[in-house]
Amino acid sequence: MAKKVKITATHRIVLALFALFIVVQAVGLYLGSKLIAIPEIQPVTGAVYGVGIFVYILFSTAIILLIIKYIKRFLRVMELLAIFVSTEIFFEILLLGFVPAGAEFLPAVALALTVTASRVFWKNILTQNIAMLLSIIGVGALLGATLGFLPALILLGLLAIYDVVAVFKTKHMVTMAKEIVKQKLAFTLAIPTPQHVFQLGGGDLVMPLVFSVAVLREFGLVTALATVTGSMLLLMLFFAWLFKRPGRAYPALPPVTIGAIIGWAFAVLAGVLV
Repeated sequence: MAKKVKITATHRIVLALFALFIVVQAVGLYLGSKLIAIPEIQPVTGAVYGVGIFVYILFSTAIILLIIKYIKRFLRVMELLAIFVSTEIFFEILLLGFVPAGAEFLPAVALALTVTASRVFWKNILTQNIAMLLSIIGVGALLGATLGFLPALILLGLLAIYDVVAVFKTKHMVTMAKEIVKQKLAFTLAIPTPQHVFQLGGGDLVMPLVFSVAVLREFGLVTALATVTGSMLLLMLFFAWLFKRPGRAYPALPPVTIGAIIGWAFAVLAGVLV
């Protein structure tokens, strides 16, 4: 008689992470394909754009660290502003083709205000995750559709290196994460377990989406799906390894980046050989 498999908290986290990753990538690729189909939206292809966005992220991080040090309460205002802008982008892209051309803005604003208001009146894990997922998908699809493959690859690589430095060397990413979790802000995805609430940074999901949408435009759907598969598998392996080493923060973006590049390279090579 076969033994009954016991579902542990670790299994639940991995399954929840798997589901979240699939949702973000699938919906993000769908929205990205909508933007790619618009002739007026042409991607920037110069490597300098990837570096430029990376510098902008560094600048934004420095501002957040200053806010954490001097005016922590303002983080709540930043959260609500970020949710409104990002979810408006999500809904405006989603509505493309479902409403008359040019009429997407007002309903998108109304829906974004609804999501933002939910965070004002119900500050819980459900509203946190909904707001974060919509924000990640909207921003990731837009950024991926407007970046060419090379700048998207450079941005992904620079952020993976930065993630290592920010966690292990300067440790300011850990400082940011602690304050975000303390204030229960919608800058992470929360996966509750009986023991604790597991938090996953939005960047670990949005950056593979940016890259996969850029790959979708340049190489097609099959290669984009291979990219998603590679990043997902490496992320799962990373967390399986991580659960055996509790109590310390580790950067997730490097294995995600490696997986995405392996998936992309495998699909391209297979296409050449077949």
